[in-house]
Amino acid sequence: MGDTWVTDMRHYLDEDGYLGDMPNQALNLALFFGSIVGWMTSHETDPTQPSNVPCRRSPGHSRCVGEIYASFEIDPPGISWFCPLCLDNGLIHGWEGTLWDRRPQK
Repeated sequence: MGDTWVTDMRHYLDEDGYLGDMPNQALNLALFFGSIVGWMTSHETDPTQPSNVPCRRSPGHSRCVGEIYASFEIDPPGISWFCPLCLDNGLIHGWEGTLWDRRPQK
């Protein structure tokens, strides 16, 4: 059974909007969640197709070979994601306007 993550991307940033000083495990999580945000905000997404983001879990010390599926959600707002192999999943919010947001600037 995978973990469920509820993530606010702003928690990984300093007051200037850059990656803050954090332990390596937290940095790895920030980069994983940021990759999902980057993919979602730079591609026309189809929730039935995988992203190019590999799963990060290593159940039983063996790397999961799944690819992340993601979609934009309205209620609650954010980006939901999951790995169909290990069932790791979550909801990312607070990504708008961060360094991972790849939408065209207005």
